[in-house]
Amino acid sequence: MRASILEQGVARAAPRIALRVPSFVVIGGGEVGARTVRQLLRSRAAGALVTDAIVVVDREPASPAFAGGAPVVPVIADWSAWLGAHLATWDPDGHLVPYHWAPHLIERWLAAEVDRAGGRAERGRTLVARDLPFERTTAAGDRALSYASWPCPPLCIEPALCPHTRGARDWSLATDLQRLSPGDPADESVVLRCVHLTYGVGTIPIRDIHAARERVVAAAAGARPRTFAVSTASHCHGLAATLQVTPLTV
Repeated sequence: MRASILEQGVARAAPRIALRVPSFVVIGGGEVGARTVRQLLRSRAAGALVTDAIVVVDREPASPAFAGGAPVVPVIADWSAWLGAHLATWDPDGHLVPYHWAPHLIERWLAAEVDRAGGRAERGRTLVARDLPFERTTAAGDRALSYASWPCPPLCIEPALCPHTRGARDWSLATDLQRLSPGDPADESVVLRCVHLTYGVGTIPIRDIHAARERVVAAAAGARPRTFAVSTASHCHGLAATLQVTPLTV
């Protein structure tokens, strides 16, 4: 018992270890991107985060997220064009902060990577309905999914106790989408989990994006077409689409 108490005392006295992320890529420089940058800078100032660069990508030179000085790195560019030029070789220890109301940018990037590898990538059919509180097909053809039928706080960390329902958050859309539903027009699922990292900011590890690329591009060298259900999802919200990959030998 005495050893246990001593161990607990040491644990309480131990300093908090800061999270180390060498670089962030923030997609979107508008108010959402500016809020993300503010939160990352707050975390850094509080000693909870160590990072060398917060790269913000947007087409508008006057984007509010560009303000703040180092380590913020403004990049004036089209989102998809910048991802196509840099994402495949970005530091795998970095993290991407997606823009939640954008088209399914990662799915588009994966399709371009398949084409670059010599295969052919085409948008497939829509996933079947999942009876979630919110399901809509966007203008870009992506499937927007959510366990929430209410506006969520912008900086919600999707905790175990839902701030809206005051009950247990016993759901995880990212986990659910890893399993295909009967009738889904896909052979396998690729889920990029965007979960809370620090101070209300949800991110996708670049390492996970690179792993998804390897899976999808490998199908371009296969013997037959394969269709992937590609999703970017947190516990509560997500975008999903299907991507059919056809090897050029077929």
